[in-house]
Amino acid sequence: MKKMLTAVAASLIFAFSASAATEGVEYQVLPVSAQFNAPNEVTKIYSINCPFCYKYDKAGIPNDNIVPAGSKLDQYHITTKPPFGVEKATGLAIAKIIKGDASFKTLKDAYYQQYHVKKSKFTDADTTVQFALDRLDMSRAQFDDYAKDPSVVALIAKWEQGVEVAKIQGIPAITVNGKYLINTKEIRSMDMLKSLIAELSAK
Repeated sequence: MKKMLTAVAASLIFAFSASAATEGVEYQVLPVSAQFNAPNEVTKIYSINCPFCYKYDKAGIPNDNIVPAGSKLDQYHITTKPPFGVEKATGLAIAKIIKGDASFKTLKDAYYQQYHVKKSKFTDADTTVQFALDRLDMSRAQFDDYAKDPSVVALIAKWEQGVEVAKIQGIPAITVNGKYLINTKEIRSMDMLKSLIAELSAK
């Protein structure tokens, strides 16, 4: 993953081979136990607590410009990476469902900034939640009620489909159609990633 980030940040000078990608090299087929229903979707599986996830997010990997027509880009925040992964995921899910995409992005960016730039880590679950409350302009009672909202619960359950994927190669993980896992260490440029996503999306 470090190789990919360094290459993208320095310059996008490498070209993707014209030949088809090789299973087991540039990508792998997820075992059935880790596959999930995501047709026409490129999915980034991540956690606020992951330093590589922060670097990928900062570098825009992946982004809408490299997703082929007819497909969409989504991101699944898993709860299993400590510390306080559940609280962060819940805050993000509430932001997305209740407040909308702009609030989701604001909270996600704020969490990344707090954790990876300011290096200020939360000491307990309550302060982790309070951080979200301050940015979402809601009370703890509202937060707790929203956490039980069926749409919020369903979104977190959807994100948790990424847990089995994360066990295979760590995070961030990039999947295509819930079936193919990109071997990020083999990717040398955004153009190469775009071509690989297009190829896997067409399978």
